[in-house]
Amino acid sequence: MGTYVLDGYTLTVDDVEKMLSDEHPQVKISDEARARCEKSRAQIDEWLKEGAPTIYGINTGLGALKDVPVPPDKHIEWNKSLPYVHGAGFGDYLPAEVTRAELLLRANILCRAFSAVRVSLIERLLDMFNNGISPAVYGDGSTGLSDLAPIAQNIMAVAGLPGAGAIVDGKVVPASEAYKAAGMAETFVLECKEVLAQMNGSTMSQSIAVVSFIRFQKLFERYRKAAAGKVSRDKLAACEETVDFIRGILDFENNITCDNPNLFELEDGTFEAVMGCNCSNTQVGYVMDLLNVIIAEMALDIVELCGENPRAAQLLAKLRGMTMQVSADSIPTKGGQEDHVEFSYSAARKADLGIELLAELMLVYKLTD
Repeated sequence: MGTYVLDGYTLTVDDVEKMLSDEHPQVKISDEARARCEKSRAQIDEWLKEGAPTIYGINTGLGALKDVPVPPDKHIEWNKSLPYVHGAGFGDYLPAEVTRAELLLRANILCRAFSAVRVSLIERLLDMFNNGISPAVYGDGSTGLSDLAPIAQNIMAVAGLPGAGAIVDGKVVPASEAYKAAGMAETFVLECKEVLAQMNGSTMSQSIAVVSFIRFQKLFERYRKAAAGKVSRDKLAACEETVDFIRGILDFENNITCDNPNLFELEDGTFEAVMGCNCSNTQVGYVMDLLNVIIAEMALDIVELCGENPRAAQLLAKLRGMTMQVSADSIPTKGGQEDHVEFSYSAARKADLGIELLAELMLVYKLTD
């Protein structure tokens, strides 16, 4: 059993790997993060009082309802309905490891305090993680601009809402049942801004990317051993530097605030709400596409080093085809209001598939288990 502390600023891919691999982790919020969150949350309470200024997403509706005030006594009802509006999904469930990692990543982001949620919400996410509970989230449904659909399903599980599922020991059960079995409260009431603070952004894309990259690193180490002294030193060095670059991007994006609005403290101790959501995870889409290029290069080297094999040739051909970028494209969403939809979610899933095929290719040559 290991004890880990989140502060919102220092979470790395290696940290995530340690926490995921720990059978009985105890992840907590740092004292400094707790104090920050309590301070910014107090401002939300002030903005819910009579006579407060109109603040988008805090005391108003969203989108076309941005100018419609939401009375303080309606906020819980309003927040309870929001995930259902956005939570459409289909296909197979995402791996339990991915959605559990999403809880960890989002909790870390919320520790930064710019999202102004209650500490109790962060603790709820960490209690789920520590108890091995993974939200049941369908793999298909994200447009690629923010992860509204999968994260909305994630939020439903966090709150234990009717229809929400959780994955425990490989089985999908009603989320409330998973909490009861773990000795947790079966439901969690989401208050003002706490749905928006979780739903904006691309944390599910980030989670897919991080979990995939953790698996990739193990394959890369075996490739390096097999290629040492046999592949051009310049090429191997280029691959190593590129992998380090991708890791650096993922480490950075583990610690960014990605919802709207963000609260920034003023000199007088009050806060202002600032719009400017970093919701797309564009750079992660770019580096996940880049990772597919590295994977194809590794596959080519392995085939050349180990000799021709019919199955390996098929896998290599497919991996080469997967080097085509998906993050270079865009589609209009929200009636054309969004300026760029870069498919970071699709890029992360494509890289995940590439890693799976690379593992199969390496298994052909007995380079992996």
